Amino acid sequence: MQLSKLESEVYEKVKGFDLRVFSADDLCLLLNINKTKTYNIIKSLKKKGALLMVGKRKFMLSGTNEFEIATEMNFPSYISFWSALNYYGFSDNTPKKIFVVTTKQSKGIGNFKFITLSKKRFFGYTSIGKVTIAEKEKAIIDSLLLPRYSGGIKEIKASLDGAINELGLNKIIDYALKMESKSVIRRLGYLLDSLKVGGLKKLEKNIGKGFELLDPNLERKNKLNKKWLLDINI
Repeated sequence: MQLSKLESEVYEKVKGFDLRVFSADDLCLLLNINKTKTYNIIKSLKKKGALLMVGKRKFMLSGTNEFEIATEMNFPSYISFWSALNYYGFSDNTPKKIFVVTTKQSKGIGNFKFITLSKKRFFGYTSIGKVTIAEKEKAIIDSLLLPRYSGGIKEIKASLDGAINELGLNKIIDYALKMESKSVIRRLGYLLDSLKVGGLKKLEKNIGKGFELLDPNLERKNKLNKKWLLDINI
């Protein structure tokens, strides 16, 4: 992209101040110019592909790491589900969307999909550089809560198979219990059992009653697992 001298100065100044997500007002203050001139610069930079819109009146510089800006668009939030599984190398498949967990209802913007969890389920995340992301164990647990955001149970099972030696067994079990979801407890128990992992008594004691689907997004098969009270419908 060929930028004018002024456009280049603006681009470098924004980059220098590490403004990953910013508004026209932010730019106006940073450059100390009026709004008309600011909007003209924004329009020109957008046209040349140097600036991208990432929300209502929000922008980012092209080339910015989308994982870094994802959690700045909606605070508090963290990256999870399929995006986190891929980030950690547990899934070989790269999702088209970046899945971000938040406590507030939010519309998806561009490549970003915001998923709302209750405050009591909003835990188990960490910062890696400038990226706020689910811990490895929580990425699996979030995925088991809402499998559709991680490619379904088959994809999660493949991810767990590859991740098992990197996960803390006590931590992932404690996280499952903390979610207060029978579905998560059952799915985790079944998948760990299939990997011949022992020490699952705490999960077994909290599975509740009645059968439900291993993958809630697939049809019933009536292949019932009585230990974990699941229809193994994959």
